[in-house]
Amino acid sequence: MRIPIFIAASLSIVPTPASAAAFVDEAAWRAAVFDVYGLEIFDALPAGSDVNTLPALGIRFLPLNDGTQPTVQAYANTGGVVKSGPNNLLNDRDFSLPARGPINVVPLNLGDSIFGLGMWNVGGDDQLRLTFYDSSGGIIEQVTSAPSFGFFGIVNSMGAARAEVDFVGGNGYAPTDDWQAAARRVIVPGAVPEPSTWAMMLLGFGFVGGGMRSAKRRQKVTVSYA
Repeated sequence: MRIPIFIAASLSIVPTPASAAAFVDEAAWRAAVFDVYGLEIFDALPAGSDVNTLPALGIRFLPLNDGTQPTVQAYANTGGVVKSGPNNLLNDRDFSLPARGPINVVPLNLGDSIFGLGMWNVGGDDQLRLTFYDSSGGIIEQVTSAPSFGFFGIVNSMGAARAEVDFVGGNGYAPTDDWQAAARRVIVPGAVPEPSTWAMMLLGFGFVGGGMRSAKRRQKVTVSYA
């Protein structure tokens, strides 16, 4: 599957203090990463297959608690609320409860960081939590999904070393879908706004406005799986 990634080229970045923000609105999250992200909807991957890496998103999945990997599963088997069917990502392989623990991801490439990660909770009866960690294991930011169904994501201006999806409520059996990540070091975002003020930040930073207004300073890059 070919994933379009829009990369803002030739932006002059002004260093700003590290900042992180939690989002439950997909459009606001995408704006906060300047539309520089990869998207995986899991529909081109065979149901039942292990997921070790998502190269177009720049992330690698760590093993679950029992040493197995998250798997691609059909909504017909997992249940839940369909976001973009027919498949989703599940922290299990045999549909047992309480599944096999949290999902953890790290950057695929050495020296990269996870600047942004978002996804949809499609479990139908679960509430999930996304946590960003720094290289020392300290918590950078957390966001909790709506119960049953909804987008949740984080953007961190300095990048995270690891991200974890775990459970606030429900049975620990957690289908997710529409993963989107900004993990490559193609642009270092400035201060990340709170969800209610991200639009004001985009207007206020001259380098962002200039980059978005000039068509010559944007290029479209198509990335495909190896």
